[in-house]
Amino acid sequence: MNDVKLQDFVNSSGFPLQIGIQNHIEKTSADHGWKVLLKEFPWRNLETGNDGFVDLVLRNQYDTLTVILECKRVRDTNWIFLEPSTKSAERRHGTFWLTCVENENTKDFGWYDAALDPTSSESEFCVVPGQDPKSKPMLERTAAELLEATEAIAFEEYQLHKNDKTNLRFFYFPVIATTAELQICTFSPDDISIERGELQKSKFRKAPFVRLRKSLTTKQQSYSGPKDIREIARDKERTVFVVNSANLVYFIQNLEAPGSPATTYRRLSGP
Repeated sequence: MNDVKLQDFVNSSGFPLQIGIQNHIEKTSADHGWKVLLKEFPWRNLETGNDGFVDLVLRNQYDTLTVILECKRVRDTNWIFLEPSTKSAERRHGTFWLTCVENENTKDFGWYDAALDPTSSESEFCVVPGQDPKSKPMLERTAAELLEATEAIAFEEYQLHKNDKTNLRFFYFPVIATTAELQICTFSPDDISIERGELQKSKFRKAPFVRLRKSLTTKQQSYSGPKDIREIARDKERTVFVVNSANLVYFIQNLEAPGSPATTYRRLSGP
């Protein structure tokens, strides 16, 4: 087998993208301050029993923001996110995991919701061309596993710092980096034919990154939280950022956590 065919086999895997992103982050670190903290890191979620490997873990120069990164290489395709609105509004809110320890006291440890930069479109539906319609959508599977990995890594790091006498605050963000072109499909729900189940009119625009937000966890709340089923559904929502790989550095450069005290965040769930 010649080198061209062997290289095709290598390129059919996702490893070149993962290695390329790691190299790019490290080479441009002086510009944005982020570093590759971990690669191919094994995780195990003690609550669910699930385990796996996370591709890359990135951390900013202040050791406060952490990106749990899954790399998804695809060829010549679009991921199409549906936006059933004609206004095309950018969203700031998103969910994140927060660990806050102050002088050996755990102040925060769980999922929270607050305004986050950078802004982007938000969607709960993604159409991936060529995907088996009978199987669970690939993006939802990847996002759900990434959320479990985020919790597992946050818990493992918490064990190292829970008795620290200094003040520590760690924000964790699950992110999927993909070579797919991200498209936003905007339309009015009135323009859907319920007889055919098809759009009659829509518009498309390219996006550098998107907030995928939906109920991506089935875990029951373990604290004295909401009593209304709609509130429970809302508290199971999670945000996973989906970023076109060419825009990843721009994304992390502009990623900002809430600056207000943790008591102003809306708590979703935690131990």
